[in-house]
Amino acid sequence: MSDFVTLSCPAELQFLRPVIVEDLCRVGNLSDGGYAMTLSAIEGCNRFISLGLGENWSFEKSVSKLKPNATIDIFDHTVSLTFFARKALKGLVKFLLFQDSKENLLERFSRLRSYYFFWIKNNKNNHHKIKISRNSLEEALSNYSTAEVFGLKIDIEGSEWEILDLIAENQARFEFILIEVHEFDRHTDQLKSFLNVLSDSFVLAHLHANNFENLGSNGFPRVFEITLLKSPGATNPAGYRSELPIPGLDVPNAKNRPDFLIKFQ
Repeated sequence: MSDFVTLSCPAELQFLRPVIVEDLCRVGNLSDGGYAMTLSAIEGCNRFISLGLGENWSFEKSVSKLKPNATIDIFDHTVSLTFFARKALKGLVKFLLFQDSKENLLERFSRLRSYYFFWIKNNKNNHHKIKISRNSLEEALSNYSTAEVFGLKIDIEGSEWEILDLIAENQARFEFILIEVHEFDRHTDQLKSFLNVLSDSFVLAHLHANNFENLGSNGFPRVFEITLLKSPGATNPAGYRSELPIPGLDVPNAKNRPDFLIKFQ
């Protein structure tokens, strides 16, 4: 579906207007899980931290291909090898009972295989089965050398609000920060404050509204992804975006729903 829901970003939300960074590219798949990034930001990191795994690690797989010697640490207590094995076996039973398709069955076993080889067999990739909170993230960061330069991705289904102040306190350690923002209409002031604290070191390089969710009470999408790039690492901004999404870069999260076309003043 190629239809759009057109939105005019209100004046009080203009702080979400991204700068124009010419060398953005998509890292990850052409669906929920891909992010707008610059290759120079990835190249500038020697370790990557992802908060939230779920069933999609296409971003991490792309990063691993782009920077094969880098370490990737992911934190998520909700999934494991056992989790994916059970889903695969459940899919097999449903297939044998003619309750599911062969395509879905193969997809479940493919995901199990991918998890095993990427997160268990590859000794540079580490899945930490830890529930992210402010305390657990603070402890995790304390285990890393302050000399390491990180890329950070956050997709923890609403728990990001608990850790934004900690991210701001450690901002000097990050080359880029990717965040999937949830329930934005309930946390507008908090996000505005967070971006303001980071504004001396980072630029808001991209925003993509997630069309799985509806508009919030403020008339803006409730869920969206943002890309924050370290200012010296971003191409000199050529002004600000007048509208989003960017053709050829952004892809709707839900293919069967209208996407959001956001116009900035």
